Amino acid sequence: MASHRIGARLSGLSPEQIVAFIDEQAPLWSPAALRVAEEHAARLAEQPEWVLSEVLLSPDLAPHILAQLPTKAHAVKGTCRAWRRGWKETLKKRERPRMGPLDYKSLFRRATWKTD
Repeated sequence: MASHRIGARLSGLSPEQIVAFIDEQAPLWSPAALRVAEEHAARLAEQPEWVLSEVLLSPDLAPHILAQLPTKAHAVKGTCRAWRRGWKETLKKRERPRMGPLDYKSLFRRATWKTD
């Protein structure tokens, strides 16, 4: 298959040449292909240790990071103790589904008033 040949050809290139190849070809990819490539690159790229210790596990920053997530993303609270604590701290402040403005006129029309 062609996909196996491209891997063999790219394996002999330097990292700079591979990056140049990707930069040249990326504009030709579909948005879905770019999304998948970004996800793979994010998984493969190693983050410096300070990102984990000073940002993601920071008791001061974790609540701010988690406050951006919707209430339905509750699986993140199982990541670690710091995130569980941050999740609990921000849960009450999160956006909850709200009712739209009440139409009092239609409410009164539908209501049956009992007068004795």
